[in-house]
Amino acid sequence: MESQRINNVIAVVVWYNPTEQEVETIKLYCKDVLRVIVVDNSNSNHAKLISSIPNAVYIPLLTNYGIAYALNRGCEHALQLGAEWVLTMDQDSQWKQHSVHEYIQEASLYQQIEQVGIFSPFHDCVGEHKRHTKIRFEPRLTVMCSGNLLRLKAWQDANGFREDFFIDLVDDEMNCHLHQLNWKIIRLNYIFLNHHLGRGAHNLLFTKHTYTPHPAWRYYYIGRNLQRVIQLYPMYQSYYNHHVWKVLKRLCLYDWSNKWNKLHNYIKGWREGKLPYTK
Repeated sequence: MESQRINNVIAVVVWYNPTEQEVETIKLYCKDVLRVIVVDNSNSNHAKLISSIPNAVYIPLLTNYGIAYALNRGCEHALQLGAEWVLTMDQDSQWKQHSVHEYIQEASLYQQIEQVGIFSPFHDCVGEHKRHTKIRFEPRLTVMCSGNLLRLKAWQDANGFREDFFIDLVDDEMNCHLHQLNWKIIRLNYIFLNHHLGRGAHNLLFTKHTYTPHPAWRYYYIGRNLQRVIQLYPMYQSYYNHHVWKVLKRLCLYDWSNKWNKLHNYIKGWREGKLPYTK
């Protein structure tokens, strides 16, 4: 039985066309982890940006291979450096209310830690710092990838992130796969991470819900990968069927920017995703 602690944590951050702001974001948590591995999907080298962070490792890919490919390269390197857990971070997610040190301490209090493949913070996507539950440790089917504490043993069991997904639902596919392998996914509702979704969340009229528009090209991957997740994990078909129609409804009713191109890409991906697909 392993110690009831989260040990040997290395952060893996995926960059794409970063600025100085992304460096300042890393400085908020770099002292709370052993190393920070920055995997850069940009077409140019940004090594100079990271030079001010002494425990950083920079891996330039010099082309955009997608979020899954970059995460896998970071996890592989973290494993070589002796990490047991990786902190997976988007470049624009920020720890403001809580530190990564507090996050690791909170996760270490979970009694069945040996069964957990992923710990997740509560993602604050609209800057409200409000949680809607009093549950401290909440089992979840899926969580967003940014801010996760991912056990590398679980990542190995799942054979890594699916690189053919490229960007959207990469986290969902990993979550479903880990559930299939009997790993738990636990959200820590007392730990907040400020997370920026796409081009920013917009409030929907007459509801308390938000909608996050994306550039038109992403809707192909959203539609395709929703259908692929349904094929790979049919036990969650009703859950993802709901998402298929929710995205379509919101595109039709709320998104007026480049609507028809987005709908075309979404339906194209949706149809291609329904073609026979295997692991």
